[in-house]
Amino acid sequence: MFNQLQKIFQGALGTGANPQDEATRLRLATAVLLLEAAQADSEFADDERVAVTNVIRKRFALDDAEAKELLAAAQQARWESGDLYQFARQLNDSFPLPRKLAVAELLWEIVYSDGTLEAHEDALMHKLGNLLGIRHEDLMALKRKVLGRSAT
Repeated sequence: MFNQLQKIFQGALGTGANPQDEATRLRLATAVLLLEAAQADSEFADDERVAVTNVIRKRFALDDAEAKELLAAAQQARWESGDLYQFARQLNDSFPLPRKLAVAELLWEIVYSDGTLEAHEDALMHKLGNLLGIRHEDLMALKRKVLGRSAT
């Protein structure tokens, strides 16, 4: 699966892809953004690692091995990439607003998985919200929603 993900990532911006490759690219792009959110404060604590893994397993209905492979491919794609724009653009171009809002909610969950919001994480969320075409009011509503769940 890892080799397949690598090949798909290398052609991530290509056109005329089959639907299965497109779905895999969108999974990879989402995983890259989740990793970026988890590591925005320059730390990747165990609670953040567990949160990212759980989100990926649940969101994409993957088993442990598949989730681990997707995370490894996403980490490699993140390192090889010059920026997040290409990944955000893939989601922005492919997802309707409700799905983009769902991704933003997942990102907030990861940001708050360690219990704190660092300045870098907050700045990243605003940047990603902008790249995904999410209104500031909607981004803040998702933030409050995630905070409300974590407080209970």
